[in-house]
Amino acid sequence: MRRSLCTAFIFCLVLLTVSSAFANSSTPELMNFNYFPNLQSVGSFYNGGGGNGVPDFGVSFSNFWGVRNGSGNFGPDPTHTPIVFINSLATAPAGASVTGTMTVGPGFSNGLNFLFTAAFGQGQSELITVWSGANGTGTVLATLRLYSNDSSCASSACMWTSVSTGFTGTAHSVTFSGPADEMGITDITLGSTRTAIPEPSSIYLLATGLVAVSAWRLRRFFGV
Repeated sequence: MRRSLCTAFIFCLVLLTVSSAFANSSTPELMNFNYFPNLQSVGSFYNGGGGNGVPDFGVSFSNFWGVRNGSGNFGPDPTHTPIVFINSLATAPAGASVTGTMTVGPGFSNGLNFLFTAAFGQGQSELITVWSGANGTGTVLATLRLYSNDSSCASSACMWTSVSTGFTGTAHSVTFSGPADEMGITDITLGSTRTAIPEPSSIYLLATGLVAVSAWRLRRFFGV
């Protein structure tokens, strides 16, 4: 009996240690635009303006608008979350070159990842630039050039691609320059070149196994 109790205690201790280590590890920030209303300026949605349930990352968007999944010319994204795009507004017609800016007040490092869909015209592309300063200023830390990935789509931008760029230093803004209204973006991950979209993790699988074994040992000990 003592041996069974000891084994169960060890398993529980390991479980708590592993879970604690995982919980205290720094994780990238994911912006999936959940709860975002249809056809509104993104603005300060992730800078204290999103209301209950929306984290305040200190991130603000300039010249970005959002649509609910499947609205407008954009097909549903893989995670069925709202989509943001660079809006032409009254400054330029659709397809004209415009720039949208994402400013990250606290800064972020290591990398940037997001999903995109685009149906650019011939010869058009989107340039993503990571800057050390706010509002597209300071030193260029990384650049990424995106091209159309929707040539097989019939009437809407339907193909989604995960893209990323790594860099050294601390970034405080990212600019997106290209054709207005022709590229959708979602699930932006700050701080990693890999997406932070939640998925089953090996650490949780390990924890589940440890819980099961510990419960079995404790049940045997108490004769249940």
